[in-house]
Amino acid sequence: MQSLFATELHRRATHAMQTGRADADAQGAQVPVAQYTSDEQTAQELRLLRQAPQPVASSSSLAAPGAWLSLTRFGIPLLLVRQADGPVQAFLNVCRHRGARVVPEGSGNEARAFTCPYHAWTYQADGSLRGVPDAFGFPCLKKEDSGLRRLAVVERAGIIWVVLDPASPISDIHAHLGPLMDNLESLSGFQTPVAYAQRSYEVNANWKLLIDGIFEAYHFKVAHRQTIAHMFMHNLQLVDEFAAHRRLYLIKSRFAQDQPEAAGFDPRQYGNLTYYFFPNSMVLVQPDHGQLSYLEPLSASCTRVHEITLIPAKPATDKASAYWDANVDLYRRTLAEDYALAESIQAGLASGANDSFHFGTFEYSAPRFHAQLQQLLDADRNQALA
Repeated sequence: MQSLFATELHRRATHAMQTGRADADAQGAQVPVAQYTSDEQTAQELRLLRQAPQPVASSSSLAAPGAWLSLTRFGIPLLLVRQADGPVQAFLNVCRHRGARVVPEGSGNEARAFTCPYHAWTYQADGSLRGVPDAFGFPCLKKEDSGLRRLAVVERAGIIWVVLDPASPISDIHAHLGPLMDNLESLSGFQTPVAYAQRSYEVNANWKLLIDGIFEAYHFKVAHRQTIAHMFMHNLQLVDEFAAHRRLYLIKSRFAQDQPEAAGFDPRQYGNLTYYFFPNSMVLVQPDHGQLSYLEPLSASCTRVHEITLIPAKPATDKASAYWDANVDLYRRTLAEDYALAESIQAGLASGANDSFHFGTFEYSAPRFHAQLQQLLDADRNQALA
């Protein structure tokens, strides 16, 4: 049975094709250039990002009970452990004695215990404190309260989402991801995908410049003329808002060529779906796989990009690997075009040429993102002053 989601997308895509306009009726807006250059704002944004669920790893990277992963994200040392009863637990990878990192960055498959390299305090796979050398020197120590600090964590769409700040007001990650995540998981292949071609790299641009690009299709025919521009209709992207999250649908040229019927319409064959989870994570849905990326600000002018390709199953043949490699290569070449332009923009921000950026009516979703982010930053500042 065809979903109402697909039927509605067909109706809106048909209307957009016929009119040459997407179906949003919104005003453009201006965004001050200072929002891309302020070190103070970037530091505050980093605090905010630590309070939001971050897609730090794939579920398939911790496939079996006992598997563990030690990594650093957003300046926070993390330890992820697949428990004996199945779920993944997330901890701050920080000893509760004197604060040393307990487990070096890396991964393993047989988590029994983790021992701090400073004084050999030892923790169980569930984070509980197991042993303290010369425990007589700590007569007031309550072992039950001295385990590794737990973090909120869930697995959705084959991704491990963690709230990095234990004091975050977001404790229910399922509720935060909400109906948009439910919709993503309803798509074929997004229940238990497998991670492929993971990488992290740096872009010399503010993280919000990279976000701006996904919210408009105005740049496609120019910026991507060497890669994918021919695959898409000019400046036609449908936007659905789920609170601060977005679902974006970029209509392919073949929609106009084939003029598919509403009955049996498959949105993935006739457009690219992007699931954007506020403030810095997105999943691009292709016909048979997905591309997860999330952005980690390192400074006002530098961003670390993390990418995981989500495929249905681990490649079993060289032919299958070559197929997925070709998809990843096109994705990366296209992103490289976007990110080179972002670096160009960042390099020109200090010139004084622009006090603000002017977003057109069909780019409305970008300044709306900035307004939503600014609202949270203002609330954070007011709370700090209270």
